[in-house]
Amino acid sequence: MMNPKSRVAFQHVDLIPGMPDDVAVDCLARVPHGAFRSMRRVCRGWKSAATAPEFALARAEAGANEDLVYLLQFCNPDGPKDGNAPENSPAYGVAMYNVTTGEWHRERAAPPMPMFAQCAAVGTRLAVMGGWDPETFEPVADVHVLDAATGVWRRGTPMRSARSFFACAEAGGKIYVAGGHDKLKNALKTAEAYDVVADGWDPLPDMSEERDECDGMATVAGDKFLAVSGYRTGRQGGFERDAEWFDPATREWRRLERVRAPPSAAHVVVRGRVWCIEGTAVMEWRGERRGWIEVGPYPPGLKAGTARAVAVSGGERVVVTGAIESGGHALWVFDVKSKNWTVVQPPAEFAGFVFSLASIRV
Repeated sequence: MMNPKSRVAFQHVDLIPGMPDDVAVDCLARVPHGAFRSMRRVCRGWKSAATAPEFALARAEAGANEDLVYLLQFCNPDGPKDGNAPENSPAYGVAMYNVTTGEWHRERAAPPMPMFAQCAAVGTRLAVMGGWDPETFEPVADVHVLDAATGVWRRGTPMRSARSFFACAEAGGKIYVAGGHDKLKNALKTAEAYDVVADGWDPLPDMSEERDECDGMATVAGDKFLAVSGYRTGRQGGFERDAEWFDPATREWRRLERVRAPPSAAHVVVRGRVWCIEGTAVMEWRGERRGWIEVGPYPPGLKAGTARAVAVSGGERVVVTGAIESGGHALWVFDVKSKNWTVVQPPAEFAGFVFSLASIRV
C-alpha cells in the first residue's frame, strides 16, 4: 500500500490561465450554443464546467440564454443537399431553429426517426416518441432523447403502448402521452407518463373516452396534463368539443366541457393560459363562463388548419409553424407584449411540413 505521505499532490489547473475560475466560467457561459461541442473538446476542465448544473445558471446570469425550437418535419426534397448528408437521407427528421440568433441546424447525429413521431421537452432534454415505422406504416413505441446542452442522443425506454397521432406534452417535469391510435387504427384512451431523467414510464389510468388525434398541453398551473378533443374509433374525424385533465395527486382524470375551438386549431399554453390559433384571431380560454376571448391577430398568410405552436422565452413569444396560403411553409413569431407577428422564411432545406415541435432554453 502506498504511504499517504508519498502521494503526489495534484495541482489545480485554471480553466483559463491566470484567471479565477468563477470569472472563467462567466466567459465560457457566453459561448454561443452552436459552439458548445467545440468548447467541450478543448479540455477536460471546460467539458466539466460546461456540463455542470451551475453552468445553466451562469448563462442565465450572463444574459446568454438562447431559445431553441426543435421541429420534427418532413425534409424538403427540393432543398439543397448538404455535402455531409448521406445520399439516402431520411424523409422525416429533426431540425432546430434558434429563435435568439435566427440560425437553422439539422440534427445530423439523430437516429432515424419514425414518421409522425412527436416530441416534448423537459429542461434541456428533448424526447421524440411514437409515430409510424417508415416501412410498415404501423405505430411504434420508440423513444429517442437528445440532451441539447451536450448534443448527445440516447435511446430511451420504449412506451408501454405503440401509438401515433396522440396527445403529448410536458407537465410537472414529466412527459405525458395519451390517446392516439394503434396499428388497427383503433382510437386509444390509454395514457402514460415518462420520467426523462430516470428513463422510466408510469402507466396511468385510462381516460373516460377514446381520443385519436387529440392535442396535449399543460394546464394553467403547469403541473397537470390536458388532453384536448380527438375522436372515437366509430367517429372518424368527428372531433369532440371537450377535454380531460389528469391530476397526478389523485391519479384521476377529470372532464372539461366546451373547451374545444375548431378541430383544426393549434393549442399552446402561454403564461399559464390556454391559447388557440385558428380562424381569424388568437384566442384565449377564460373558463367555462367566459369561454374564448381574442388576445391577438391571426398570423398573416397562415393557411387554416396547418398550424403547430410552442411558447418560448418564458412565454414572451410564441412560435407557429404552418403552410402559407400562397404555397410553401414558414414560421411566425408572435411578440406577446406588442402583439405583433414576424414572418420567418426558412431556408429551402428546412421548408418541409412540421408535424411536432418543442422549445428548450439553454
